[in-house]
Amino acid sequence: MDDAAWDQLTQVATAGEYVALLRDVRRRSGLTYREIARLASAAGHWLPPSTLATMLGRTTLPRERTVVALLVACGTTAADVERWVEARRDIEARLGERDRWENHVISPASSPPAAPQLAVDGEPAANGESAAYGEPGTNGEPAAHSGPTAHSRTAAHGEPVVNGRPVAHGGPAGSVVVPVRPALPRATAPWPTRRWLRLAVLAVLGVLMVGASGVLLPGAAATVDSSPSDGCPLVLRQGMYGPCVLDLQERLVAGGLNVRVDGWFGPDTTGRLIVFQAFGGLPVNGTADRRVLDELSGATKVPPTWTEDRIGKELRRVFPEDPGAAVQLARCLSGLDPYRVEIAGDGSRRWGLFQFSDTELSRLGVDRRAALEPGWSIGAARHVWSSTGDLSHWRCDPSS
Repeated sequence: MDDAAWDQLTQVATAGEYVALLRDVRRRSGLTYREIARLASAAGHWLPPSTLATMLGRTTLPRERTVVALLVACGTTAADVERWVEARRDIEARLGERDRWENHVISPASSPPAAPQLAVDGEPAANGESAAYGEPGTNGEPAAHSGPTAHSRTAAHGEPVVNGRPVAHGGPAGSVVVPVRPALPRATAPWPTRRWLRLAVLAVLGVLMVGASGVLLPGAAATVDSSPSDGCPLVLRQGMYGPCVLDLQERLVAGGLNVRVDGWFGPDTTGRLIVFQAFGGLPVNGTADRRVLDELSGATKVPPTWTEDRIGKELRRVFPEDPGAAVQLARCLSGLDPYRVEIAGDGSRRWGLFQFSDTELSRLGVDRRAALEPGWSIGAARHVWSSTGDLSHWRCDPSS
């Protein structure tokens, strides 16, 4: 650990700052979540990609073993791991002290409850409590009885008995000592209880505002989803953001697709997901449900495609009349990316190097996987050239 990183670690004061430094460690390592999970497993630690994404997507203090697993997988030395652990324990201690302070209940200013008092036959009972469990001994007024009653009588040996239990003499001869119920303190809700009730109400309101499923429509404002994999929405779709999307993007990369892993479910993630669905024989809708995630976790891989160099050579060979225009058009339409899928405003899609539409694919009698094959796309573009004598079938503005 260099001096700058060590200075930052020693100055960390909150759990959020600590997690931010862990994110920096992961980013500097250059490792994907799956690579970190594999390295952690090889070192004897358990750190699934979904758990890692959840940890780095939150601002709460992560578990110590999760921190150690991440640091070990990223190549952190044992001495530096110990420093990280010590910093975490310091933060945990501060948080514990704060919680104890917040949860400290200050009792209302009142005298402590009086100990049980004894009312003696012929003597008034304190605080107006009834003598002999129900007889009217009130402030300044004598108890109603001075001899044996239904509740107080004398045992055979001369010992007073109350409710069938002998009691000790506590007054003049022949009197009966009776326990008096203490005054009960007034029940008040402690401050922490009221605080947690307010937090619970706010949490419920937040769920109602975002929506129970956590699903956002395309174009809607993004919300941060920091739930773990098991707590993710049933369907992930464009417009969402958070660790669940990070996990999806990691799976797409592991499945052979190049996509930016940033936690944002944007058009590029949608397009890559559509490509995977097309090759995997899944419903092509650009959303990820449990079935899609399971397929991404399995052995299904997208076949490797052509490089830009190979695409350029093939275009020049097939379009000898104007090879430069053919390459320029394909670059404008798809960026020379055979797996490029664009979704129009009406929901229709365009596929591959030359962005053939769903309608054109249906007319040509081919499926979507064929449209993603660079050889087929170039051959189909040549067929269009043969009919028109040029590339005017397509319109593409490089500045758009």
